[in-house]
Amino acid sequence: MEAKWRSLVNHIQDIHDHDTPAFSSCAHGPLDGDQCNKEWLDPGSLAAVKLENIIMRTALLKDVRQLSPQHQTFSLEAYHSLILHFAPKHTGFSYLGMYSRLLLAALHYNHNANRETARRSDGTEKYCVRYPRFKKGAHVVLPIKEAASYGYATSLMKALRESYTNSPSALRETSPMI
Repeated sequence: MEAKWRSLVNHIQDIHDHDTPAFSSCAHGPLDGDQCNKEWLDPGSLAAVKLENIIMRTALLKDVRQLSPQHQTFSLEAYHSLILHFAPKHTGFSYLGMYSRLLLAALHYNHNANRETARRSDGTEKYCVRYPRFKKGAHVVLPIKEAASYGYATSLMKALRESYTNSPSALRETSPMI
């Protein structure tokens, strides 16, 4: 990501091949037509030097190094939100109660993480329009996912019932893991 960011200095000056092996040329294809006639910054001009100073600031480069080209944090934020659903902060739980709720949150998340996009009766996918705050009034089109399922809970209850049937005293004992 850093090499790609640094290549911006060359790109704005109409230089599309770079010295770094990690990002040796711009990701766009050959420029033709109107793309060739863009107004590029002249190499060494005051504007190019000032923009290079901004792009190459150490603090900004440190932030760029932390960026991920493929993964964003949405799924992690969704998981943390789910934890708050199962174990809200305003309620106190015993250690065993909190541990159990965190396990349930993980089971629920893993069971429902890769839900398909919901479909209409004619087979077309459903989408919705959102207006997130960070977009400052601009919209985002997002797919609507299928409803969450709780199939893991049925399997869990069945396993508990079988365990209790085989040994009723086993469920009264404290787990050595805790």
